[in-house]
Order: sequence, then C-alpha cells, then structure tokens
Amino acid sequence: MKYETTALHPCLYSAFLPWRDPMQHRELLAALPRLVGIGILLRDRDAGFVQLDAQGEPVVRYALSRFDREHMRAGLAGAAQILETAGARRIFSSQTKWVAYEPGRAGNLQQFCRDADACGWSAGRCVYYSFHLMGSARLGGSPKTSATNPDGETWEARNLYVMDGSSFPCSSGVNPMISIEAIAHRNASRLADRLASS
Repeated sequence: MKYETTALHPCLYSAFLPWRDPMQHRELLAALPRLVGIGILLRDRDAGFVQLDAQGEPVVRYALSRFDREHMRAGLAGAAQILETAGARRIFSSQTKWVAYEPGRAGNLQQFCRDADACGWSAGRCVYYSFHLMGSARLGGSPKTSATNPDGETWEARNLYVMDGSSFPCSSGVNPMISIEAIAHRNASRLADRLASS
C-alpha cells in the first residue's frame, strides 16, 4: 500500500467521516480546518466480478479478501502512527462505528486496531472509495485476453472506444492520472486521424 494526503473539499471529507449522530457530524465538519486525512492506497490482489441478474442487469460483487484486508489493517495502523508522530490529538478511522483514540490521553494504537477489527472491514462497516478504476476493460492484442484493441476500440462493438483507466491491464498501485491522459491523448489522436481520413 501507499499513503496519500491532499487538501480535500469538505464534501469529499464528509463522505469519509463516521456518522454517529448529527451533533458529532457537525463537530467534525466544524473541525475540518484542523483535520488532515491520510488515504491508504491499496493495490488489491484479489478481484471481484460482475454477473447478470435474472432481469439481465449487471450486478457487481466485491469484498476485500483476507489477504487484502490484512494489508488494509496494516495501512490503518501505519497511518495512525504517522498522525501520532505528527502530533495529532485525536485519530479516527473511516469505519461506520466510532473507532478513535487520543494519543497520550485516551486509548492507544493497539486498542485502536482491535476496535477497527471489532467494527469490521466489510461493506457497510468501513468506507472505501476508488477514485481511478483500472483494469475492467483492458486493451490488448487479442479478444481472448482483452476488451479492446490497442487503439481502445472494443472487440465486440465497432466504433465504441475505451480511453480511460479501465484500459489498463490491472491496477497500477499509484495515482494514474498522467498515464490515463497519455492513453486518452494517443488513442483520441489516432481516432481523430482515422475520422479525418474517412
């Protein structure tokens, strides 16, 4: 895993804040000028899947595997250590239950991790986000191993193009913004040339 921290808009922070009641949520939002979040970028090893339901609609199934959950737990412990070393007065997780401690005053890192385990790591227990989905419509040289050709056109439907992070072969494990831009620029330029010549 990797750690990332950045200035976030209040609407993004509020999505990660645990919700116990309106008063606590208001208190946390009021504290935003003095809060910092650490994102745990997990390059998950194990995948989910998509299947069709009885009506033919796609249904996504994904849960952290035990392997990936252990990495997420280690990431939470490491992020808490970073915050504690930086002088944080209160450290809390993005789990749906209030999982927190106040270094040197109330609780400790070990209890924090045990409380996180007790809350759980599954859907509805911890807030997870994916800002750059990668690898769900990979490009490649064969319809047997990829969803699109190297120019991003799908094998199954002509003139349908994929030009974003889903064209990656798998998750990069790092912020993919520039790589996504490069793939989109390359394939959009090729498409523009093709359209101009037809």
